[in-house]
Amino acid sequence: MATKVLKSLQSEGGFSVAEATIIDENRNIIDANTVKVLDSTNDKTFKKEYIVHGSLNNAITSLEMEPGHVIESDRIVFVTGFLLGTWVGYPVVTFNANANSTTVQCTLQDHGLADNDLISVEFQNPYTGFNNNYNVTVVDADSFTFDTASPLDLNLPVLLQNLEVTSYSPTWEYAVKIESAVLSDSSNTLTLAASSRSVVKDSIPPGHTWDVVPIVNNTTKEVSFTPSVSTTSDIELRGNGIRWSGKVEIVYTERNY
Repeated sequence: MATKVLKSLQSEGGFSVAEATIIDENRNIIDANTVKVLDSTNDKTFKKEYIVHGSLNNAITSLEMEPGHVIESDRIVFVTGFLLGTWVGYPVVTFNANANSTTVQCTLQDHGLADNDLISVEFQNPYTGFNNNYNVTVVDADSFTFDTASPLDLNLPVLLQNLEVTSYSPTWEYAVKIESAVLSDSSNTLTLAASSRSVVKDSIPPGHTWDVVPIVNNTTKEVSFTPSVSTTSDIELRGNGIRWSGKVEIVYTERNY
């Protein structure tokens, strides 16, 4: 019987799947969905790294980022996520104006403006003819007024309409690092045993509240993260939503061995 000689698979140009490079000629792993690193001294433990995504908008204000990671029964999972939410757009103001009045009354939570600040305003139809720059009068931290050259409507009040303040920067970012520990029992019920978080960057638009938390889903048996947004008006009148991405690292082991 011939002796079988086993050799390492060799490729000078790297390795690919369906003509997409997975390992390049410089030994870099690229375009891999996940990377799973095993502990050679403990076959019940491994480490995995992957990227998660999700987008929020006026219709979707909270979701589970994909992909999640499925947890089997009797496991301990340490999850670290560095998560970044980004949005390009302008704060949306809710405004009212009385009939035959030039005063526009605006509501924008934590607007950060001061008396006589000059702002650029873009109305929606049918008031786009009033798009202009205006000096504001601050009422409180969440409201201000400005005066137009003529009334928005001579005969009827204008109530609960939206406008954008385009003099704010259009770029917003929120970054959080989260570390958590997840347990599964013999019936594969998942629990979030412990969690800590630190906000790395907090630059979100006035009128918005952004958050992201670790979650366990006992229907799908997955761990993931859930970003959310709340506002006092529409999230955006233009743009592509709040984009969330994250780098996730999981260390996964059995509870009893």
